[in-house]
Amino acid sequence: MREASKVHTRMKAKLIVNPVSGTDSAPDYLQTINQSLRQKFLDLDIVMTTGAGDAMQAAARAVEQGCTHLFIAGGDGTLNEVLNGVMRLDETSTGVIFGLIPLGTGNDFAVALGLPEDVPTTLDILLAGRTVEVDVGQLNDRFFVNVSAGGFIAEVSDAVDPRLKSLAGKLAYLVGGAQVLFDYDPVETSVQIIEEEKSFALTMQMFAVCNSRLIGGGRMIAPDARIDDGLLDVCLIEAMPTLDFIGLLTRVSSGDHVEEERVHYFKAHELRMEFARAVKVNTDGEVFETRECRYRVLPKAARFIAGEVPYSSDDATSQ
Repeated sequence: MREASKVHTRMKAKLIVNPVSGTDSAPDYLQTINQSLRQKFLDLDIVMTTGAGDAMQAAARAVEQGCTHLFIAGGDGTLNEVLNGVMRLDETSTGVIFGLIPLGTGNDFAVALGLPEDVPTTLDILLAGRTVEVDVGQLNDRFFVNVSAGGFIAEVSDAVDPRLKSLAGKLAYLVGGAQVLFDYDPVETSVQIIEEEKSFALTMQMFAVCNSRLIGGGRMIAPDARIDDGLLDVCLIEAMPTLDFIGLLTRVSSGDHVEEERVHYFKAHELRMEFARAVKVNTDGEVFETRECRYRVLPKAARFIAGEVPYSSDDATSQ
């Protein structure tokens, strides 16, 4: 017992909770999460976010306070803030272990980590402490671990406000898509694949630069993506008639869309895109506008606790 106590005191953890993630269920699970994590982490600090940027600031403070583990109870957007809070201090953030409790609407990166939406089961996995090293994508000065997507798909994300997510859950993305579908104008885009010194131009309907496979609550936008292969999977979709585009979107769930001749799908270490006008870009749930995207991958720059990882190049390790 004395030796076990020493192990507990060496590990310092912070739990960052977004009370309005997904269907606003985080407060309902807080007691369960707290009791479960304290089985292993006696030194556990809990922070409840109240607005944009809170999770990022809390994560940065946790690193400065010497926390070894950061647990995130929320969705992809909350995870993105926490990741950025750490990565902006140190782009090699493998000294901190991330643990995700998926309480968002889509929870796409949780799937990549083998974490179910059933909270007690995920907590068991987190306590087991099996970790994987995960690539991190960088867009301009922002970091992401799942997908950064722009054009039509980011307009959909922007249309899916928190109230709609709370009311409709995953159906919110379908509702948002219907709102945007007939109004979005494709954008002239210049694309440069840095390592190949290759450039081309196209009229773009939407794009996704992916570390993981899924987007929008389970759509397989990048069927060949691996979270630890040191590459970004890029999916560029050219402008097309609305009915053709609707047909293409129905194929995204299975990943068959990449066979379409108006879809450019490839892997890259670095990519640059310039747009004729400012476009919206969604990076792990956070939406902003830009006229230029510079992407690069940081291989195995973050460590996450994981279950049975479905799309990984390496085996996980126990901690």
